[in-house]
Amino acid sequence: MTADLDLSSIEAVVFDFDGTLAETKIDFARMRRLIIEHLKAWDLWEDGLEEDKYVLDIIKAGRDKLAGDADAVVRFQAEADAILQQVELETCTSAHPFPGVVEALQELHESGFKVGIVTRNCRAGVASVTSRYHLYHDLLSTRDDVVRVKPDPDHFRRAVEQLGTDPLRTVMIGDHITDVQGVNGTGALAIGVLTQKTTREEFEAVGADAVFADVPSAVAAILQAKSSQ
Repeated sequence: MTADLDLSSIEAVVFDFDGTLAETKIDFARMRRLIIEHLKAWDLWEDGLEEDKYVLDIIKAGRDKLAGDADAVVRFQAEADAILQQVELETCTSAHPFPGVVEALQELHESGFKVGIVTRNCRAGVASVTSRYHLYHDLLSTRDDVVRVKPDPDHFRRAVEQLGTDPLRTVMIGDHITDVQGVNGTGALAIGVLTQKTTREEFEAVGADAVFADVPSAVAAILQAKSSQ
């Protein structure tokens, strides 16, 4: 943890889901292939379209090409959503939280913190895990609930509004650089966790305020800051 990081004013903790709270093992490579096939079936594909783009951005690129035909946009998006949900549900039914996560979220709740989950995943897949393992949260905001998903900060801002807290008293915790980028300009703190492929150096390069090994260690620091007030 950064030595001078002040967590004493934190009132709400918002988490990413996949790779942060739970090990889902979603086959993103397969998801990408299926979405590319979807665009090809609609005759919307162009070579290089997927370069440096997330799957949701590839879908948006296809949707943008249909601008002006509202009915086609709705059908194209509905079919894309069905593909994403199918791939996610295939793995979320057997997904499980990382060690100590259930207890960490419960501790936050019992200590008076608001707890949110902000994710690019679908609601059905996330809910299947949170309900099965009783992962405490006051708010779940998925891609099904917003127009602009993270790393667009609007996703985080809306979640904070729904939690009824101040971004300046909120921290976002995630395993990917998009979780840090998703609070840019909001005044919230961003913490990276090393539970997946993102390195400490990559988190620091995008402005993470601190980096921890995992969610339980990050939560322990937040709880310690509160108890030392």
